[in-house]
Amino acid sequence: MKGLLLKEWMLYKSWLLGSTIMGIGVVLILPILLGRYLITEVPIQEIRLILMFLMLGFSIVNHLVQFNNSLNTDHGKKDMWLHNPHSMHTLIGAKFLFSFGIYFVGIIFITTTGIYFMSDVLLGSFTNLLILQLLLLVIMLFVGIFVSIIWLFFWTIYLEGKYWVGKFSLLATVVVFILIISLLPKLFNFLSLDKVLNQGELSLEFIEGYLPIITISNFIVEIDSIYIVEELFYWIIFGLLFWAICKWLERVVTR
Repeated sequence: MKGLLLKEWMLYKSWLLGSTIMGIGVVLILPILLGRYLITEVPIQEIRLILMFLMLGFSIVNHLVQFNNSLNTDHGKKDMWLHNPHSMHTLIGAKFLFSFGIYFVGIIFITTTGIYFMSDVLLGSFTNLLILQLLLLVIMLFVGIFVSIIWLFFWTIYLEGKYWVGKFSLLATVVVFILIISLLPKLFNFLSLDKVLNQGELSLEFIEGYLPIITISNFIVEIDSIYIVEELFYWIIFGLLFWAICKWLERVVTR
């Protein structure tokens, strides 16, 4: 695993530096330029807040692009898959861990920069600010894991489609994506999974008392409850999905 991660580092270390610099620059410098050269009544701190969330969203896209590039770099090299002592789960896992590491470092810098330079509109102690950052990082952590596995799933469908329909594989993948998005909620409703999954309610409203007060107008932080059964269900599903994708991908790339 160490050697695989080192290989990813040699290929994509500049990606980490570029992503971090761009994220900090957008949150730190761009609001100043907008406030100085554009006529706007929006306070600079609100601009910083908006840009921070935009950059967090962009960091997900950036993570998927880098992850996709890493996958595409090696998917056509059969020797790598056939004559490698590591399993497919380890090979894909190394790519995921490195891409996720770049993503996580990036969002740490983005949230740190954003919260620090908005500290005058965030009323609270250092602990309150730290809890706010940890909350953002946990949310982005879960989102990053889920979208990565989903992306890997559809990337594998795309490769499978290239074998069967050639250049129409992208179109076929989009069609499959639309069908899954439209049919999955109906399946959940048909199976009445909500009644089963909405068990073990855990209220997280108490966290709101430890967050700083945000003095920006019309900005309210509300934290709802989570359901333990539902969380366990989705983690198990995504874990099994990753395992199944790797087994499927092993057959696809070595065909």
